[in-house]
Amino acid sequence: MNKMLYTEYLAQSREDVCHFCNPRGRKFIENAGAYLTYGIAPYHKHHLLVIPKKHTRSFMELTREEAEQVWDIIRKASAILLELGYESYTVIVREGKNDAKSMEHLHYHIIPEEHIGDLDHDGNKRVVMTEKEIQAVSQDIEKAMQKLMFTGL
Repeated sequence: MNKMLYTEYLAQSREDVCHFCNPRGRKFIENAGAYLTYGIAPYHKHHLLVIPKKHTRSFMELTREEAEQVWDIIRKASAILLELGYESYTVIVREGKNDAKSMEHLHYHIIPEEHIGDLDHDGNKRVVMTEKEIQAVSQDIEKAMQKLMFTGL
């Protein structure tokens, strides 16, 4: 593959079949529900991806068994990074929502020693919330929890 921007790759990918459903021999290990591959546009040299075999956009759509199979591969990916000498890693769940930043297929990033967290989602330095902001966020979460309890989730 020639060098291209990730945004170009995503644009091309949206026209093709799902690259996660058809990994074209890019599997290191797999089980019945998931497989391990590398990040094609990595944040780090040893950036790994765990891909559920079920084509789904949300981890909320996985069965308990499928989630356990994904977790099994995440644990194996973590062990690989530790064996490579890394002392820490970050696991990110990326839902496959239709936007310019992701494939439309649930996937998990396992990134060694990445310094995630210094910037907010707009690229600004993160700041601590005020007490008023904390109260507002807490109220939002409590309302959502109450609603979910009534729906049986």
